[in-house]
Amino acid sequence: MRAILLGLIMVLAACNDRTAAPIVPAAKSVGINRDIFIGTTRSLDDQGQFGIGRSSSLSLLQATVSLPPKRALGSVTDGQDRPKPERDFALAALNTYPDGSGFRDALAADLASKPADQREVTLFVHGFNNSFTNAAFRMAQLAEDLELTGSHVSYSWPSRGNPLGYEYDRDSSLFARDGLAELMREIRAAGQPDIIIVAHSMGGSLVMETLRQLEIAEPGWAGRNVSGVILLSPDINIDIFRSQFARIQKVPDPFVVMVSRKDAILRISSRLRGERTQLGNIQNAQSVADLPITVVDVTAFSDRKSGNHFVAGGSPALIQLLRRSSDLDREFLRGRGGSVLTIPGARRVQVPNRRAAVVMIPGESR
Repeated sequence: MRAILLGLIMVLAACNDRTAAPIVPAAKSVGINRDIFIGTTRSLDDQGQFGIGRSSSLSLLQATVSLPPKRALGSVTDGQDRPKPERDFALAALNTYPDGSGFRDALAADLASKPADQREVTLFVHGFNNSFTNAAFRMAQLAEDLELTGSHVSYSWPSRGNPLGYEYDRDSSLFARDGLAELMREIRAAGQPDIIIVAHSMGGSLVMETLRQLEIAEPGWAGRNVSGVILLSPDINIDIFRSQFARIQKVPDPFVVMVSRKDAILRISSRLRGERTQLGNIQNAQSVADLPITVVDVTAFSDRKSGNHFVAGGSPALIQLLRRSSDLDREFLRGRGGSVLTIPGARRVQVPNRRAAVVMIPGESR
């Protein structure tokens, strides 16, 4: 156990506490700007910034995120309390809505400004060890690098933003369920029928818990209100995932789980629990083969900075391939006859006599 804990500290040692959230108006004229809507259950700290504390009320905001002009594809650079816009991501503006109506009106206006066939909302839910700003930065990076259409919303739950805050974050992810449910209702109230949820790591567990909660209150809610779910490296015990999934009356389609058998962070997470794997690093699809989901295996790609824990958003090679696909070609992921994935060489493998399928993407195997 000591060796495992030491390994966890070493893997995450490069990550510092990142709770600072300065506003840098000058950044707006330096880099590429992305407008991100935000819902957060973080409380304000003594400096008036959204820190690590938990708030019982949901705050609704809109941020302008400046992406540095010469950054590497897939990268997010955080200058913490002293960002340099030429090098770092930065908050160029942050507007707080006093109530839900202002948020809904702004989101509706943003959607109305898009082409009619691009009016979906991508809702990103971050994982362990993230700050308020890093959650917004990651949504902006994904939107830019993957060329996501529509409007973009980030749910910033009260992670400690520290590599040694795993237990705090796990408790916070449970605390944050009501806030995420409220945020999804606000998005729907803006007249948006097409919500695509993208969740990373521990955020995947938060999403599944929230969908389960909504389904218990209103059976069929997920199927009526969520058009797709993509879990990136989900830090979820497989038995718990199956229990959560069983509550969903009508499963959003597509429902995609992206996994890497080389995910070092999930390997440690699994061992700390005395398990062989978590959902995000399963070695094969047999444990979920009876579920109507698509498992996308990205083991052939590498994102060494994250310990292969954020390959879909951090691997330049995979990002380039995903750019060529159309939202991972929904018809392919749903298993429609005759459908073709536009990622070169990708193949769909149906698990014999089961419902799940595995998409294998060949790449920079290591």
